Amino acid sequence: MKPTLGIPETHLSAVAEELNKLLADEVVLYFKTRNYHWNIEGPSFYELHNFYEKQFNQLDEIMDEVAERIRMIGHYTEARLMDYLKLTSLLESPYT
Repeated sequence: MKPTLGIPETHLSAVAEELNKLLADEVVLYFKTRNYHWNIEGPSFYELHNFYEKQFNQLDEIMDEVAERIRMIGHYTEARLMDYLKLTSLLESPYT
């Protein structure tokens, strides 16, 4: 049985496209957060390490919810990093 979401069938593709953009942003943010978690140094290491761990765990849950919503409306999620990088609105910063 298909769930009733209140979204007209004619809009489902556009909704899925926007949700995939959101998913791409969440995936990129997840990896950026993981990077900080893995590479943090200094006197606040322990506090920041734990802080970033909580953040990426929350992001993991959010990504799963967005992906499940995309599937719920009958579309597929993007699954390649190359596609996420094309869809994301987040920019990569240079290493300093």
